[in-house]
Amino acid sequence: MNRVNLLVLIDQLETLVEKAPEVPLVGKVLVDADELLDLVDIIRAAVPEEIKRAEAVSSERERMISEGQEQVERMIAKAEEYAAKLVSNSEIYRQAEEESKLLLEESKRRAQEMQLGAEEYALEKLDELHEVLSRALSEIERGQEALRSRNQSLDRSEI
Repeated sequence: MNRVNLLVLIDQLETLVEKAPEVPLVGKVLVDADELLDLVDIIRAAVPEEIKRAEAVSSERERMISEGQEQVERMIAKAEEYAAKLVSNSEIYRQAEEESKLLLEESKRRAQEMQLGAEEYALEKLDELHEVLSRALSEIERGQEALRSRNQSLDRSEI
Protein backbone atom coordinates (compact mmCIF):
# COMPACT_ATOMS: atom_id res chain seq x y z
CA MET A 1 0.00 0.00 0.00
CA ASN A 2 1.26 3.47 -0.74
CA ARG A 3 2.14 5.59 2.24
CA VAL A 4 -1.09 7.20 3.36
CA ASN A 5 -1.02 10.34 5.46
CA LEU A 6 -3.21 9.99 8.53
CA LEU A 7 -4.13 13.67 8.42
CA VAL A 8 -5.54 13.24 4.92
CA LEU A 9 -7.55 10.23 6.07
CA ILE A 10 -8.86 12.12 9.07
CA ASP A 11 -9.85 14.97 6.75
CA GLN A 12 -11.75 12.46 4.63
CA LEU A 13 -13.48 11.12 7.72
CA GLU A 14 -14.41 14.65 8.74
CA THR A 15 -15.73 15.36 5.24
CA LEU A 16 -17.82 12.20 5.38
CA VAL A 17 -19.43 13.40 8.61
CA GLU A 18 -19.84 16.99 7.38
CA LYS A 19 -21.51 15.94 4.11
CA ALA A 20 -23.82 13.41 5.78
CA PRO A 21 -27.51 14.35 5.85
CA GLU A 22 -28.68 15.80 9.14
CA VAL A 23 -31.49 14.26 11.16
CA PRO A 24 -33.99 17.03 11.97
CA LEU A 25 -34.39 18.15 15.60
CA VAL A 26 -31.70 15.89 17.08
CA GLY A 27 -28.54 17.44 15.67
CA LYS A 28 -27.24 14.10 14.44
CA VAL A 29 -26.15 13.00 10.98
CA LEU A 30 -26.65 9.79 9.03
CA VAL A 31 -23.36 8.32 7.87
CA ASP A 32 -23.01 5.50 5.36
CA ALA A 33 -21.72 2.70 7.59
CA ASP A 34 -19.87 0.93 4.77
CA GLU A 35 -18.10 4.09 3.73
CA LEU A 36 -17.23 4.91 7.36
CA LEU A 37 -15.94 1.41 8.07
CA ASP A 38 -13.89 1.40 4.84
CA LEU A 39 -12.26 4.65 5.91
CA VAL A 40 -11.62 3.29 9.43
CA ASP A 41 -9.93 0.23 7.87
CA ILE A 42 -7.69 2.47 5.78
CA ILE A 43 -6.81 4.54 8.87
CA ARG A 44 -6.08 1.37 10.82
CA ALA A 45 -3.73 0.24 8.04
CA ALA A 46 -1.99 3.65 7.95
CA VAL A 47 -1.30 3.81 11.70
CA PRO A 48 1.61 1.34 11.54
CA GLU A 49 3.33 3.65 9.02
CA GLU A 50 3.09 6.54 11.49
CA ILE A 51 4.49 4.31 14.22
CA LYS A 52 7.34 3.23 11.94
CA ARG A 53 8.15 6.88 11.33
CA ALA A 54 8.17 7.53 15.09
CA GLU A 55 10.49 4.56 15.56
CA ALA A 56 12.77 5.94 12.85
CA VAL A 57 12.90 9.24 14.73
CA SER A 58 13.80 7.35 17.90
CA SER A 59 16.53 5.41 16.07
CA GLU A 60 17.93 8.64 14.65
CA ARG A 61 17.98 10.09 18.17
CA GLU A 62 19.91 7.05 19.42
CA ARG A 63 22.35 7.36 16.52
CA MET A 64 22.93 11.04 17.28
CA ILE A 65 23.54 10.28 20.96
CA SER A 66 25.95 7.49 20.04
CA GLU A 67 27.85 9.75 17.64
CA GLY A 68 28.02 12.44 20.32
CA GLN A 69 29.42 9.98 22.83
CA GLU A 70 32.01 8.76 20.32
CA GLN A 71 33.00 12.33 19.60
CA VAL A 72 33.33 12.99 23.33
CA GLU A 73 35.52 9.90 23.72
CA ARG A 74 37.75 11.03 20.84
CA MET A 75 38.04 14.50 22.36
CA ILE A 76 38.91 13.03 25.75
CA ALA A 77 41.53 10.77 24.18
CA LYS A 78 43.05 13.76 22.37
CA ALA A 79 43.04 15.78 25.58
CA GLU A 80 44.72 12.97 27.50
CA GLU A 81 47.32 12.53 24.77
CA TYR A 82 48.00 16.24 24.75
CA ALA A 83 48.32 16.33 28.53
CA ALA A 84 50.75 13.39 28.56
CA LYS A 85 53.10 15.21 26.14
CA LEU A 86 53.23 18.25 28.41
CA VAL A 87 53.98 16.44 31.68
CA SER A 88 57.68 17.35 31.65
CA ASN A 89 57.14 20.94 32.69
CA SER A 90 55.00 21.64 35.78
CA GLU A 91 53.57 24.91 34.46
CA ILE A 92 52.81 23.33 31.13
CA TYR A 93 51.39 20.34 32.99
CA ARG A 94 49.13 22.57 35.08
CA GLN A 95 47.93 24.38 31.97
CA ALA A 96 47.37 21.12 30.16
CA GLU A 97 45.40 19.76 33.07
CA GLU A 98 43.25 22.88 33.12
CA GLU A 99 42.69 22.72 29.36
CA SER A 100 41.90 19.04 29.64
CA LYS A 101 39.23 19.74 32.22
CA LEU A 102 37.75 22.51 30.11
CA LEU A 103 37.79 20.30 27.04
CA LEU A 104 36.13 17.50 29.00
CA GLU A 105 33.46 19.87 30.34
CA GLU A 106 32.88 21.29 26.86
CA SER A 107 32.63 17.79 25.42
CA LYS A 108 30.12 16.76 28.07
CA ARG A 109 28.13 19.94 27.53
CA ARG A 110 28.02 19.37 23.76
CA ALA A 111 27.01 15.74 24.24
CA GLN A 112 24.21 16.82 26.58
CA GLU A 113 23.04 19.44 24.07
CA MET A 114 23.00 16.87 21.29
CA GLN A 115 21.11 14.41 23.46
CA LEU A 116 18.58 17.04 24.54
CA GLY A 117 18.08 18.11 20.94
CA ALA A 118 17.49 14.55 19.81
CA GLU A 119 15.10 13.89 22.68
CA GLU A 120 13.15 17.09 22.00
CA TYR A 121 12.84 16.15 18.34
CA ALA A 122 11.66 12.63 19.19
CA LEU A 123 9.18 13.98 21.75
CA GLU A 124 7.83 16.49 19.23
CA LYS A 125 7.27 13.74 16.65
CA LEU A 126 5.65 11.47 19.22
CA ASP A 127 3.41 14.35 20.36
CA GLU A 128 2.36 14.91 16.74
CA LEU A 129 1.60 11.23 16.34
CA HIS A 130 -0.38 11.23 19.60
CA GLU A 131 -2.44 14.20 18.39
CA VAL A 132 -3.17 12.56 15.05
CA LEU A 133 -4.19 9.30 16.66
CA SER A 134 -6.31 11.08 19.28
CA ARG A 135 -8.20 12.96 16.57
CA ALA A 136 -8.71 9.77 14.60
CA LEU A 137 -10.04 7.97 17.67
CA SER A 138 -12.33 10.89 18.45
CA GLU A 139 -13.73 10.84 14.91
CA ILE A 140 -14.26 7.09 15.10
CA GLU A 141 -16.06 7.40 18.43
CA ARG A 142 -18.31 10.16 17.04
CA GLY A 143 -19.12 7.98 14.06
CA GLN A 144 -19.94 5.05 16.31
CA GLU A 145 -22.15 7.22 18.50
CA ALA A 146 -23.96 8.57 15.45
CA LEU A 147 -24.58 5.03 14.23
CA ARG A 148 -25.80 3.94 17.66
CA SER A 149 -28.14 6.93 17.82
CA ARG A 150 -29.41 6.16 14.35
CA ASN A 151 -30.01 2.53 15.26
CA GLN A 152 -31.85 3.54 18.44
CA SER A 153 -33.97 5.98 16.45
CA LEU A 154 -34.78 3.29 13.90
CA ASP A 155 -35.61 0.81 16.70
CA ARG A 156 -37.98 3.33 18.30
CA SER A 157 -39.68 4.13 15.00
CA GLU A 158 -40.34 0.43 14.37
CA ILE A 159 -42.18 0.05 17.65
